[in-house]
Amino acid sequence: MQAIHDILREEFGYSSFREGQQPIIEAVLNEKDVLAILPTGTGKTLCYHLPSKLINGLTVVISPLVSLMEDQVTQMRASGEKRVAHLSSMLDTREKYDILNHLNRFKLIFISPEMLTMPFILSKLAGTTISLFVVDEAHCISQWGHEFRTDYLRLKDIRKTFGNPPCLALTATATPKVEKDICYHLNLENECVYRLPVNRNNIFLTVEKYKDQAEKEARFGDLIIGTETPAIVYTGTRQKAEYTAESLQKQGLKRTAYYHGGMTKEDRLLVQQQFLYHDIDIICCTNAFGMGINKPDVRSVFHLHVPSSVEHYVQEIGRAGRDGRQSTAYMIFCEEDVILPVAFIEEEFPESRLLEEMFSQKAIVGKTFKEVTHLLQLPEKQEKMLYYQLETRHLITDGIFADYAANKTNVVDELIDYFEERKKEKLHLLWQMRQLAETTQCLREKVAHYFHETVVDKPNWCCNKCDSLDMYDQTLNKSQKDEDEQQRGEQSWQTVLKRMLTVCDRGSM
Repeated sequence: MQAIHDILREEFGYSSFREGQQPIIEAVLNEKDVLAILPTGTGKTLCYHLPSKLINGLTVVISPLVSLMEDQVTQMRASGEKRVAHLSSMLDTREKYDILNHLNRFKLIFISPEMLTMPFILSKLAGTTISLFVVDEAHCISQWGHEFRTDYLRLKDIRKTFGNPPCLALTATATPKVEKDICYHLNLENECVYRLPVNRNNIFLTVEKYKDQAEKEARFGDLIIGTETPAIVYTGTRQKAEYTAESLQKQGLKRTAYYHGGMTKEDRLLVQQQFLYHDIDIICCTNAFGMGINKPDVRSVFHLHVPSSVEHYVQEIGRAGRDGRQSTAYMIFCEEDVILPVAFIEEEFPESRLLEEMFSQKAIVGKTFKEVTHLLQLPEKQEKMLYYQLETRHLITDGIFADYAANKTNVVDELIDYFEERKKEKLHLLWQMRQLAETTQCLREKVAHYFHETVVDKPNWCCNKCDSLDMYDQTLNKSQKDEDEQQRGEQSWQTVLKRMLTVCDRGSM
């Protein structure tokens, strides 16, 4: 297809596609359902941005994070794409109405799955021609995935409301089990599945275990002083992110900031933009940061905790080295760091006693879900999860409890069993991550094995189980120093003056 190569060159400024992009784009333009599993930094956005320029109608992109949508829209507009917008909580009511009342102005609309369920927004979008239905971070739809989101489960019905347009599902990480679940929940038919290996040869992997927090922090202090920046430091809690950032600032690393979900949206967006535009060198954060962040020159990623799954780990280290240059992923942990994610998993699901208490309330039938759950004070995530399970079991209709008296015991037992099964799965994912963290074997091969892949061609510098970290650092520092000196030489005033004189001499000939 010559047209896509012309658009790639003329509108995106690239002379060729990255691996995997062209067959995905061609399948989308042929109106196929597509699942694309591409590692971080391989250009997933182009797989729908380019087709949106060639197809009639609107491309709707479902994205899980406001910051991610904001960033993508900002970058697209900066590159000259004016027919793009997002519908999110960052916009006021007037701005949302303006977009929804003039959908014909746009080729691309980004929206969260939660906002897509709002009747007014859904009806407005259903009233226009939607030619491509894109689900970004599609692993969120799988109950076996590491970031399951209940609202993603409604996308199959929403797609049907839009007339079942072709669907493009995108993710960086999916085991075969998750892949199958994505296809089922999105009702993909005769789907084309494109999977590239998760392995990124330009990232050196290193994992070190220490006796306690004091030893771990001392080691981190030694490493961070000499590390290449920009750097991302992942911590297990919001408090730890703030503490780590403040400690680094006291050590003289002033261009350091923290980021977590407890900050206001405005503050998070500000820190994100400062990091993207080189005003911050080191960002200390929880896993709330990073999804979809398009910063190609991140040189180092640290984990000061044990991620809750191998998928989380791979996604987060994959934020390094997107420009193809050598980068490093460090994990430094102690035994205490394995306990924390277990506690978080326990908090994700409603307790059995709360479910029993809810269904023991008198006159529950006819009451709203909010009325019944108000006294239980469930966290928002638990509340959404429980609501969806009740709705799919036809125990709630339009937010009101139906009559369940005939099978009350079965209902409670089913819900308890379901949430226990989910909890076991999450704990199993954590156990697999711990197995990786404590292995004495090649880290790269263990990661590939987790995704049912093999490492065909190991890089010269693989991981600290295969190679010496000290030797790697020495080699990296020397090559980086030589490269920096070369760049400084090219930009020195002597070189600039020499070029100017050469040009003048040539001009006088």
